[in-house]
Amino acid sequence: MNASAILCLRLLFIIMRLGRNNQHLVKYTDATDIPVCLKKNADSHKTMKDLSEFGHSIKGWFFGLKLTITRDADGRLLAILFTKAGDNDREIFRKINKDIFGILIADAGYVSKQLEQDMNIENKRWLFIRPYKTMKKLMTKWQEELYKGRFQIEFDFRSLKLFHGLVTSMPRSINGYLANYLQAILSFVFRRA
Repeated sequence: MNASAILCLRLLFIIMRLGRNNQHLVKYTDATDIPVCLKKNADSHKTMKDLSEFGHSIKGWFFGLKLTITRDADGRLLAILFTKAGDNDREIFRKINKDIFGILIADAGYVSKQLEQDMNIENKRWLFIRPYKTMKKLMTKWQEELYKGRFQIEFDFRSLKLFHGLVTSMPRSINGYLANYLQAILSFVFRRA
């Protein structure tokens, strides 16, 4: 299983490059938690202790990694990035989308004037971040329609976790965990094709 991880990584790289050649104008970026063990077992977890850390998501605290994905409106995978759970989402967003152009949509977790200024490139890339419900910011009807498509990436994460085995505590090595993550993403991509 671990030996096939390199092949999976190469296939994912090729699929993402091909996806960028035929990409839709609208892209969505989001992150999800990947727990490596139960929170109560974090102190005794040894396998991923160097790569994992405590992070906080909408579901609460977890011990593990964070997976960030950029996909287009047609479902093509354009970029993936694994990071530590506590890494700043805005910095991850800059890194994962530096070579992606078009209309980028993100949720309220990425709200930052500086990020919007840094990522917007005239006539090449536009960043739209959904405002918090408490923010007094006007939204046009077409922006609201763009934000509605963001639910698709949430379904992708749900499918990866429930049906493709992204979240596991079975591997006994770092290579085993990474192989499992890559194989889960690859099986998800092939299922969609």
